[in-house]
Formats: sequence, C-alpha cells, structure tokens
Amino acid sequence: MNSLDNQDRIKEIDKNGMLEAEENFYLQLLDAKEIASRADLDKIKGKKFDGIAILGMGGSGFSGDIIKALIKDDISIPVEIVKGYNLPSFVKRGWLVISMSYSGNTEETISATGMALERGCDVFVVCSGGKLEGIGRSNDKPVIKIPSGIQPRGAIGYLFFPAYLALGYLDIVNIHSPDIEEALDLIKEKAGLYRREIVSEDNPAKKLALKISDYLPIVYGTEGLLAAIAYRLKCEFNENSKTPSWWNEFPELNHNETVGWERLKETTGKFILLVFREKEETVRIKTRIEVTLSLIRENVGEIVEIPVEGKSRLAKALSALYLGDITSVYLALLKGIDPGPVEKIESLKRKLAELK
Repeated sequence: MNSLDNQDRIKEIDKNGMLEAEENFYLQLLDAKEIASRADLDKIKGKKFDGIAILGMGGSGFSGDIIKALIKDDISIPVEIVKGYNLPSFVKRGWLVISMSYSGNTEETISATGMALERGCDVFVVCSGGKLEGIGRSNDKPVIKIPSGIQPRGAIGYLFFPAYLALGYLDIVNIHSPDIEEALDLIKEKAGLYRREIVSEDNPAKKLALKISDYLPIVYGTEGLLAAIAYRLKCEFNENSKTPSWWNEFPELNHNETVGWERLKETTGKFILLVFREKEETVRIKTRIEVTLSLIRENVGEIVEIPVEGKSRLAKALSALYLGDITSVYLALLKGIDPGPVEKIESLKRKLAELK
C-alpha cells in the first residue's frame, strides 16, 4: 500500500491535524464568508482613499499578495503590501490600512500598525485575537475577528476571504456574486477529490506529491495572480514539507534565471520544475513559457505543467492555491514528516523575545 493511502500512518504522523485543516478548506471559506458579512465596517464605508496598504507577514502577507493581484487592475489607487516593521513614508492620512495577523501578535505588523495610527490612516484589523485586536479596539477601529487554534498557514481562508470581501462591502472594488459562487463550488469539488480517502491513482494532490518525492521543487507562475500563487506554494513547501524551494515569475525570469540553468546539471537534475499554466495566456507569454521550458529541459530532473482551473480570477486563485497547499502536506506525510511544527521559526521568535 502507498504510504499516502495508509490512514493509520497519516494519523500517526500528522499530530497537528494539518491535513484535516486542508481538507476543511471549503468549510473554512464558507465560515469566512459569513464572518465577513457580519463585520462592522460602517465607520469607513463610503470614504474615498488615496491608496491601500495591507500589512502582514507569512500567510497574512500572502493574503495581501493575492488581494493585490486580484484587484490591482480594477481600481485606480495604489495597493502596497508591507512585510516588515516600517510603513512607507507615502502611506499616511487618506490611506486605508488593513492590518492582518492570524495570532494578532506578529511584531512587525504591530509596529507598522502603530505607525499607521500615528499618521491618521483609516485602519481595520483581521486577527484571531492577541495584541492587534486590543490595539484595534482601543483605537475604535473595526476588527474582523477570526477563529483561533489553527496554524496560520492553514488559516488562509480566514485571513484572505474576509479582507477581500470587505473591500467589496466598502465599494473599493466590485466583487461579483457569481465569481464567489464559482470559486466556492470549485473548491467544494476539489475537496472531494483531494481528501485522504481518495487513493493516489485518483487523487491529483497525492499524485503531484509522489511526483515531487525527493526532488527539490521550483515553482514558476506568470506575473500577477499566478506569480503570487507560485510564491505561496514555495512557502508551503518550506513550512509544511520542510524542504528548500524557490519560485520565480514570467517574464522577469527570462531576463536572468533562464541563463542560470546552464551549469551544475548534476545538482539541478535533482530539481523538479512546477509551472502554473492557464488557457488565457497571451501569445507572447505562451511562447516565452514554451521556449523557456525547451531550453532548460535537459538541466532539470522533471517539468510538470499544472493547468489552472476556473473561469473567474477568484476561482483560479483559490483552486491553484488549494492544490498547492494540500500537495505540500501530502509531500510531508510521504516523507514521514509532521507538517505542523515550524521549530526553526519558533526558535527565532524565542531569541527575539530575549531582546525585549
């Protein structure tokens, strides 16, 4: 029996329930949609903003990446993603700042949020509690509180969806109900295909994990939405699978990284290249991808092209994200690794706490 089809083995390894969190992604999105519908944002509804800054690290930061990719072509104001302690000087009164931290205790986000408040920005908070919730409430700012008790990277639906839907409620961007329903229906369908009871031969996520196996995964996407998804998957391989990975995007990678595949074939032959593809690629992007893959094929162990499903951009984003997230968990389980703990991150946090 394939180890990914051994239910007892999975339970033994996955002590933190990361696979269960992924299997429940559809339910998480439904709950997040309900949470967003109850959010009290009336204090800032109807305002015209000079720009939007989304603050967050890790999964919270990625939520900002994907929101920006989804809305940037539909609005006339800039969207800035802040992944660090300091707020850019141009983010000031007149800007909307969305502070996101699953725990509510992310020190970089707390620091940047403080700067936003000092400068008179409009702020709303997305968190499960912690210091950030206290900061939001004590400053009379809207707080969208999400459930606690999940690894932050496994709570991406709770982090991303309420913040994204809030922008629709605030009339900053038009979010179409059919797009939401399409995305939810597609995720529900995929949840049925990816669950642990579906054997490897019929489970696309298990198949992809088995294909990756001992290879080092490289992830490519095209600029914008699929670049954000590629970056997310790279991070999921790091945290869930405990494996090195990197990512890049077309067309930028054609101006540098393409040349880097010329040497060290003995090393790069142990790499697997995962490339997100969509039907709507322009002729120039399609040509870039196909020529690039032909040029580097001999320098990499294997190339896997991943077709992105869905019609709307939201459905494409969530379906590609979901496949990547659950695949990274299956890869960990395949290698007998508990995908939950992130000890190196916790060790760093303990060292930083000693500085206070």
